[in-house]
Amino acid sequence: MTCLLMIPQASAKWFVGKDLYTVAHQRLLEGNTAASFETMVQAWQQLPSEEQQANLNDLLELAITEDCGFSLKQRSLPEWLSKVAVRREVIQNLNQVLLRLSVTGITQAKQLEITFSRWPDDQFSMPAASISENGQFVSESRRLDEPLAAGLYQLKISAGKERSWNTWIILTKPDPKQKIGWKDSKNWRIEREVLPNSTCPSPVLSMNLFDLNDTTWTPIWSQDVDGKLPTSLPVIDVPDGRYWLSVGLVESRWQGDVSILDIQRITRPVDYPDF
Repeated sequence: MTCLLMIPQASAKWFVGKDLYTVAHQRLLEGNTAASFETMVQAWQQLPSEEQQANLNDLLELAITEDCGFSLKQRSLPEWLSKVAVRREVIQNLNQVLLRLSVTGITQAKQLEITFSRWPDDQFSMPAASISENGQFVSESRRLDEPLAAGLYQLKISAGKERSWNTWIILTKPDPKQKIGWKDSKNWRIEREVLPNSTCPSPVLSMNLFDLNDTTWTPIWSQDVDGKLPTSLPVIDVPDGRYWLSVGLVESRWQGDVSILDIQRITRPVDYPDF
């Protein structure tokens, strides 16, 4: 399929089928990525078979290679929302695996109600967003029973009765491979992708250190690194004691002006100055 994307636009006329899958592929080859995405949404709404779902997932993956998903949708955020991100997160601690969904962003509103549902009627429980003084907001679901599967989802954000915004989100298959894990109590390993998507930002390593006695779980130290990712903590200035260390590998793409983040995070208690 990758080589098909390089065929001149005129050659897309060889398509003779009229089903949604063919139309979505044809529009993608013609360079009309936004129209192709809208056709994918229509195809997902028809409750496709497993084989059709696999085709749609492959087609979306191909569309993302054009510009990391910026052209999947025209700009759609309202003036009171300047940034929105959907975060799909897998958290591994020493005893269990936690799955989370969160919606974050920046808003001018004082309160937000957020719903996130999988087509046609599987709605996830999202609490009212917590909004900081600078407008950054977050709404995090309860613990999920299984990873968010590939498919069609709808995100709705409301700020009172007169301000409401919604959009369709298509998620790709969650990565079955755990790319980050502990080597020992002080170091971790990161598996590199052989052929990363060159149109997307490079993965980011997000490191956070928490005081075990602070029930607000506000990090006392944090650092995000891209490019050459470290596999151990740098030298930091914190008092001696026992802490909770969280290290996350963050991979991102776009759907128009909505950021889609897949995060694999590992956590464990650590003693300073031993690490």
